[in-house]
Amino acid sequence: MCEVCCLDFSFDLSLVDSQKILLTPQVKQELDVLRKSSQELYKYVEEQMENNPVLELAEDERYIDDNFYIDMDDETELGEATSANMILEEQSVYNNEYMYIHPRLMPKSMLSLKEHLILQLHISNLEENQISIGEYLINNIDENGYLTVGLPEVAKYFNVSISKVNKVLKHVQNFDPPGVCARDLKECLLIQLKQKNIKDKNIINIIENHMNDLAAGDIDKVAEKTGLKRTTVEEIFDYIKTLEPKPGREFFETCNADYIIPDVIVKKSKTKLEVHINEDSIPLLNINEYYGRILASDVSNDVKNFIKTRLDSAKWLIKCIDQRKEVIKKVADSIVSKQSDFFHRGREFLKPLSAKEIAEDVDMHESIVSSIVNGKYIQCVWGIFEMRYFINS
Repeated sequence: MCEVCCLDFSFDLSLVDSQKILLTPQVKQELDVLRKSSQELYKYVEEQMENNPVLELAEDERYIDDNFYIDMDDETELGEATSANMILEEQSVYNNEYMYIHPRLMPKSMLSLKEHLILQLHISNLEENQISIGEYLINNIDENGYLTVGLPEVAKYFNVSISKVNKVLKHVQNFDPPGVCARDLKECLLIQLKQKNIKDKNIINIIENHMNDLAAGDIDKVAEKTGLKRTTVEEIFDYIKTLEPKPGREFFETCNADYIIPDVIVKKSKTKLEVHINEDSIPLLNINEYYGRILASDVSNDVKNFIKTRLDSAKWLIKCIDQRKEVIKKVADSIVSKQSDFFHRGREFLKPLSAKEIAEDVDMHESIVSSIVNGKYIQCVWGIFEMRYFINS
């Protein structure tokens, strides 16, 4: 059995789940930290801090350095600045500055649909004037995700051709959630077909030309007009009902859900993909120096043993978190490399990929890879995706 990356695993993780071997408390904690999502990890760290006074949150310079306020016109910083926990400063989509908010200070609610789309827009490989057009379009989307402004009006506002506006619109229509920024139900459904790489001519024909009859439940009339069997039309109707007629629905129906904090951010340039760990998704811990000074002072052995135990526990937790970060980065690098067409070109270019292939690539056990991809998220130009989305053998 091979050793797994930087972690101290010399056994098959599948045996752990079936309780065929005994694990030390340290290894159990190592496994537990690895499995946790970023939200679960922050809650876990808070619990550990309550029980171990030696631990403290570090003075985190990530939130007060030059990246605290990001000039979104500076393309070199777009990838570093973008994450699911960025908000629009003063709630204006026309403001060019975004700022980070520490995950522990976030309100327990989802990003709005417009904020979610703006984030995707600003890590797109678009020119500055195209970004401005995209912001205008996004600001004119209703809560269901439909565009409420005509392209001629947008073209006139920016003094550009309608074709240029349409090009930006098509780009935004590739964003998550699927079907967003459509001008009507027909276009919304066709966008979803495209993102699913569905090219069935009968389905497309019925959506484009027979939706009124289908909506009225007149299956026979649709069958007669298309020359298809009734059973075929019924099957197509059943499939169309699986598509989402209101792409923005999830954003106004889940207002009490937690933020999704992406663990990895993928920045797309013209020539390559850059994979960054989102530091905001990882608690930054320190050892409280006060207890080190006590340990060095003239105190009883009982006090020293108590503090030493807490120090060892704190140091191990910090090590587990650091190792978790390294392993996630290694797996993310492999996923992005193997799914590069998806990250460059869109959802329809997602390839079949198994956890076994990733495991062989990064020299880990397959069961560990399966644990890592659950509850961990990658943000890219197309939206935020759970890592296991890319494991689709």
